[in-house]
Amino acid sequence: MLQRSLFVLLILLAGTFGTQAQDPLNIDDFWELPYVSAPQLSPDGNYVIYTVSEVVIDRNSWRSTTYIMNLETKERTALSNDISNIQWAPNGKMVSYFASRYGKSGLFVAPIEWGNQPELGPETFLGQVRQTDHFLGHPTKKNYAWSPDSRHIAFVAADWEGCNPNRNANDPIEIDRTMYKTRTGFSDNCRTRVYISDLTEERSVLTPGPYDSHSVSWSADSEKLVFLSNHTDDPDMNYNNDLFTVDIASGDITQLTTSVGTEHDPQWSPKGDRIAYPATRRPVNTKDSPAENTQVYVIENGQVSSWTKSLDRRATSPVWHPEGEWLYFSARNEGRSLVYRVRKGETPEPVIDEEGMVGALAVGPDKLVFTFQEPGQPSELYEANLDGTQMERLTYETEEWVRDHEFASVQDFWFTSFDGTKVQGFIATPHGHDGSAELPVIHRIHGGPHGMYGYSFNDFNELLAAEGYAVVFINPRGSTGYGQEFADGTYQAWGGGDYKDLMIGMDTALVRFPFLDQDRMGVTGGSYGGFMTNWVVTQTDRYDAAVTVASVSNLISFYGTSLYQLLIETEFNGLPWDNFSLLWHFSPMAHIDKVTTPTLLLHGEQDMDVPITQAEEFYIGLKKMGVPARFVRYPNEGHGVRQPQHRAHYYREIMKWFNEYVKPRP
Repeated sequence: MLQRSLFVLLILLAGTFGTQAQDPLNIDDFWELPYVSAPQLSPDGNYVIYTVSEVVIDRNSWRSTTYIMNLETKERTALSNDISNIQWAPNGKMVSYFASRYGKSGLFVAPIEWGNQPELGPETFLGQVRQTDHFLGHPTKKNYAWSPDSRHIAFVAADWEGCNPNRNANDPIEIDRTMYKTRTGFSDNCRTRVYISDLTEERSVLTPGPYDSHSVSWSADSEKLVFLSNHTDDPDMNYNNDLFTVDIASGDITQLTTSVGTEHDPQWSPKGDRIAYPATRRPVNTKDSPAENTQVYVIENGQVSSWTKSLDRRATSPVWHPEGEWLYFSARNEGRSLVYRVRKGETPEPVIDEEGMVGALAVGPDKLVFTFQEPGQPSELYEANLDGTQMERLTYETEEWVRDHEFASVQDFWFTSFDGTKVQGFIATPHGHDGSAELPVIHRIHGGPHGMYGYSFNDFNELLAAEGYAVVFINPRGSTGYGQEFADGTYQAWGGGDYKDLMIGMDTALVRFPFLDQDRMGVTGGSYGGFMTNWVVTQTDRYDAAVTVASVSNLISFYGTSLYQLLIETEFNGLPWDNFSLLWHFSPMAHIDKVTTPTLLLHGEQDMDVPITQAEEFYIGLKKMGVPARFVRYPNEGHGVRQPQHRAHYYREIMKWFNEYVKPRP
């Protein structure tokens, strides 16, 4: 922590004695912000490769640069600006990556040539890696992996035999399966297979048959792969992934698990004696936002045990230490994203526990390297000892951008809800606000329903604060990071206890922070936060305006039009026709006649997570009831607005709406 403290002190001193003034943020500033991601440690732990991405607003696209850093000297070198998903070979002599060049697009391999500075040597093209748009679930990894002996690469790709990835847009679509939608359209029905390459363009399929296979990891002897697949009679009707192995020489496939729950992301240990994986155990689960927290399980000598059972949090993303005894994993806790480690038979211990969010993690022989962000500081790369001590910042990609701008102040607060449940909230206030001036308030509601707000760098909060708003954001029951009972708090009641938490939390904030102007308040959220925004305006008129994004308005029609049927079955315990009155009761459309709040609706036209028909229903209801309403549709966008130019328009629409209905004094 000493290094981080010294860095913060230096930045403060630079601000004190420097001559460059800081400016409030505006929307255009975000197109200049670099995004640091994807650290990949060399096998010896001496180098890290990472990616820096930036928006090219006039091209409505992104560009990325891949860097390599010497962890002893901290010197970095650009390797390329046109590759992605880079990985080290276990021998440390080569890297692999995806690229498009020389009329070829797919997977490449190249040696690292050291010389005066590291650079990529002559490339070898391993072939195209075809993709499928069929949706297999958010945690699914259509990944690739080097064999430990560095002689082969296994990769997940689409098998285009027997499907139609290039369907003519004018052709009729014949449908005979349940999961016929993808996240932005209609499924091409292609299966994902596991393939193997010997570092030439020769390849062979390891997982034939009528099932999707994905999420691969190698055994230590390079003789087997573990992967995930759903071999039930109709995989579209459930989310029951299991672990399988395939023998590279014989092609024999063996099923390792037969649980009723869902396995994810298997990781074979470096010694080859264990396989770690996150999993759920409930018989009905969803590919979207499950209430059940994953635990990290380990298979050893054919026996399965949970290594995180004593930790009442959602454990994800296991990574073995190279010696194979310590297992590192991520979990969210009370607004923070932490790194834990655990050994067999021991209790998990936090090793990175800061008021911020740890992202991607790489574990080396003697260090951890990870991305980390916190309020006022976008994601950068850090390193620490294996026990989390001596946390030190490695990259300064965002330093100039941060130095030039002002950022909101963020603090948390706790309150007791209607039934005695303790709930955490946060407030962001404009830079330099001393509490003397009244501020209009925007109440933000997160998605999921099992998401979590916390100590992160949040561009939308920063923009609202720069515009002069205070932002209140609360983690009501249903949120992750507070235990399983809390996560189950929305069960059969979207808009029940969670709505009460949000309202009591806002009441608490108005008392705790008397500079908040209760006569100038807006509310907004996306996805489940959009559902809750719709629900809020049907239940209260306390807000002067609402902005609802990618929102659900009718749980009955949502079930049949979304690709997330299992979400409703999981959250409401069954099929909608057996639960019609309950689903209709918790549908905002059932109470549209109570709305008086001016409402802006924003939605992607290709959204199949929450189809745009949900916004259409609510918008027409608002117009019929005479409520001021505006509806913005974004072509070629799915669940959320991704294209930079659309994103700029999206932010401006929100600001205009709140500035019209909330910001002026009544």
